[in-house]
Amino acid sequence: MKLDTDQLETIRYSMLSEPGDALAHLLFEQFGSSVSMKPTEPKALRTVTDFLLEFHPEKLSNLPGLIERFEFRSALIDLKATINKATRWGARPVFFSELPGLANRLADLGDHAPYLVWVAGDPAALELDYAGVVGTRTPTPTGLNNTSKLVRMLNRPVVSGGAKGIDAASHRSALDAGLPTIAFMAGGIDRAYPLENWSLFHELVRSGGALVSELAPGTAPSRFRFLQRNRLIAATSSELYVVQAAYRSGSRNTANAARMLGREVYAVPGAWSDRACQGTNAMIQEGLAKAFHLDFCKRFDPEDSRRRVEDAIRNGARTNIEIAAESGLRLQVVEQFAKAIELDGHSVPTAQL
Repeated sequence: MKLDTDQLETIRYSMLSEPGDALAHLLFEQFGSSVSMKPTEPKALRTVTDFLLEFHPEKLSNLPGLIERFEFRSALIDLKATINKATRWGARPVFFSELPGLANRLADLGDHAPYLVWVAGDPAALELDYAGVVGTRTPTPTGLNNTSKLVRMLNRPVVSGGAKGIDAASHRSALDAGLPTIAFMAGGIDRAYPLENWSLFHELVRSGGALVSELAPGTAPSRFRFLQRNRLIAATSSELYVVQAAYRSGSRNTANAARMLGREVYAVPGAWSDRACQGTNAMIQEGLAKAFHLDFCKRFDPEDSRRRVEDAIRNGARTNIEIAAESGLRLQVVEQFAKAIELDGHSVPTAQL
């Protein structure tokens, strides 16, 4: 793996920083990775201090803690060993110049954006348009069934966090449906968590998806890093779906992040007596999420939808709007099935608006 000096220093800087550290990211954008080389060198410290005093005085109080963390970690970093460890685990650092689509989505995080990502699998998978699907680690059978229904209904690539419960069910449902899926980790790729999902992670990678982390190999997952990981799921998603969640949960944290980023958030409602649904019901009640009723899933069954599109085309509909009007399906559903449908052994041209 050949990396240039700037790439190596970006990796080093990311290892000195904590995920989502706004001050570290701000200084990186202003001064580049050189700000980490000699954080206590008087001239460099004076330059940084003057910059913060003039433009970001509210962040000045965080500077001593950042300098201390950089000093403590600097002596522990071995870039060659880190990159070799990534290689052994089938991962590599990927920079955003390689992933313009992902870069645009993560740019919405502003000073909380990552510097790079470590990827095991196909980096190109990160350029797809993803629906985020998250939820509790302790779902009910109904929650697991609803996850499978939702993923089939959306019929889109899925991003989640690889955790037990709804996360794992969303990845599994995507794999079963032949859809790409990616999982963001809260630690290094070699510390992918939980261990019980390792076979799922391997299958995810082999099927054209990816395991992704902003943290270098060797970094342990922690509670704080799980919460920071959630912002990446939110930013990568075009919209976020919460299947089941407790009132206070990581899923709610992800939903809040998604809303702040301007993403649509949906939650599957359930009985208030079901603790696994109290969080999703509260999100809907408070206006954090829109209700997403899976009772209508049959209406959007893939085979049924395909037949209705075929019938509409046989009846003379040619544009997507005409097909939607004839079939009674939503335009979004029509667009999924109006491309290259086989009728009597012939391929129907893509219907245009």
